[in-house]
Amino acid sequence: MFFKQIESEGLAHYSYMIGEGKEVAVIDPRRDIGVYLEEARREGMQIKCIFETHRNEDYIIGSRELAERTGAAIYISGHEDVGHVYGEKIFDGDKFNVGSLTIQGVHTPGHTLGHMSYAVYEENREKAYMVFTGDCLFMGDLGRTDFYGEENLEKMTGLLYDSVFEKLMPLGDEVLVFPAHGAGSACGESMEERPYSMLGYEKAYNSELQVDSKEEFIKNFARMRIKPRYFEKMEEANVKGAEFVGEEVRLEPLYLEDIKSQGITIIDGRTKEAFFGGHIPDALFFSPDNFSTYIGTLLDTDTPIAFLVEGNESEELERLYWYARRIGFENVKGYIADGNLQWESMEKDLERLPTVTAKEFLNLEQEDYILLDIRKPEEISSKDPSDNRINIPLQLLYNEYGKLSKDQPIYVLCGAGYRSAIGASYLKSKGYDARVIAGGMMTLSSLL
Repeated sequence: MFFKQIESEGLAHYSYMIGEGKEVAVIDPRRDIGVYLEEARREGMQIKCIFETHRNEDYIIGSRELAERTGAAIYISGHEDVGHVYGEKIFDGDKFNVGSLTIQGVHTPGHTLGHMSYAVYEENREKAYMVFTGDCLFMGDLGRTDFYGEENLEKMTGLLYDSVFEKLMPLGDEVLVFPAHGAGSACGESMEERPYSMLGYEKAYNSELQVDSKEEFIKNFARMRIKPRYFEKMEEANVKGAEFVGEEVRLEPLYLEDIKSQGITIIDGRTKEAFFGGHIPDALFFSPDNFSTYIGTLLDTDTPIAFLVEGNESEELERLYWYARRIGFENVKGYIADGNLQWESMEKDLERLPTVTAKEFLNLEQEDYILLDIRKPEEISSKDPSDNRINIPLQLLYNEYGKLSKDQPIYVLCGAGYRSAIGASYLKSKGYDARVIAGGMMTLSSLL
C-alpha cells in the first residue's frame, strides 16, 4: 500500500494520496497540484481518481486542474446539489477499486448536507483500515455546523451527531482517522496537534463526544461561529471552478513607485520584532505561521498585494505566494526588492509599531485609552483586564474598526502577541494610534 499525508502549512489543511500497485487516489487536493504529480511520478503510479469530502470553504480545491493533467475521474457527493460544474456524483455505500484497495463512500452530513467520508478496505478484509473524515471528525474536535444559518443549527448539529455515532464509530475502534484539517484551521476551534487518530481514541478522549445523548450533544455543540469573510468566495470558486495556477511561481521585483501608482498593499512577512523595529508606512504585518488564517479575514481577496521578506529570500517568497493563491488571492503583483532600503534611500523614515510590556500596561497612569481585545469572546475570562475594554475579534476587525476612536491610544491585546501585531498593523494603516501589548494575555495573566 502507498499512503501519503500532505500538509499545506499556514492553512492547516491535509490532503491525502492512497493507492496500491500502479493506481493511486487523491483526497481533497489543494490548488497547487505539483506535489501530487511529483509523488505519483516518484512511485511510478497513475492518479486514477480524486475524491472530495465536501465543498470546501477555506481553500480553493485543485480537483479540476489535477484531473485535466492526469485524466483522473473526480467524485463529489450526490447528496446535495450546490451547482458543481464538474465531477461525477456518488452516494452512500458506493465503492471504488484502487489497485487491490476498496474505497467506500460514507455519507456523513452535519458540517454540510452532502458531506462524504471515505473508508478504505484492504483486499479480502471486512473491517475498514482507515477513514478520511474531511470536516466531520477532527482530532479532538468536530466540524462546525453553522454554515446553513441559525435556523438550521439544531438540525445540522443533530445530523453531525448521527454521522459520528451511527456512521463512523461502527466502523471500529481500531480504524485510523485522517481529517481534512489540523490545529489552527478556521474550520474548528480546539483541534489537537496530531497527524492522525483512531476512532476509539476520539470516542474516549474527544471532549465534544463525551455526552450521554443526542440532545446533550446539540445543547453543547450547536452555536454560531465567526465566518471569515473569504469563505464565501472559496465556496463559489469550488463550485464554478477557479482558474488554473500551474506549478510556476510568478513573482516580479517591484519598486516603491510601482506600489504607490498601482494601489498595491504591502504584505510584510518578516518577524514581528523586525516589523516593530521599522516598516514601510501602511505595510501590513502577517506572520507566515498564520498567514492564511488571517489575511483572508482582513483583506478582500481582490486586493492587489506584494510581499516583503528579509533579504528577498526566494523560498520565503514562494511560500507566501502559494499561501495567498490557495485562498483565492489572484492579484499577487510581486515582491518589494530590498523594500526598507528602498524607502530609506528616498530619505524617508521607516515607521515603528509601538509596544508595551504587560507590566507597563498594568501600570498605565493615563485613563483615556482603549483596550482592544481581539480574541474571540469564548477566549475571554472574567479575570482578564476589563477597564476601557472593547472586544472585536481579529476576524471581524475589517468590518468594525470604525467603532474605535482615532483620538485615543489603542492597546491591542490577544493571547500571545501575534494576532495583536497583525491587528495593530492594520489599525495603524487606517490612521489609528495602535500599540501592541507584548506577550498578550500569556504574559499579563502571570502578573494579575
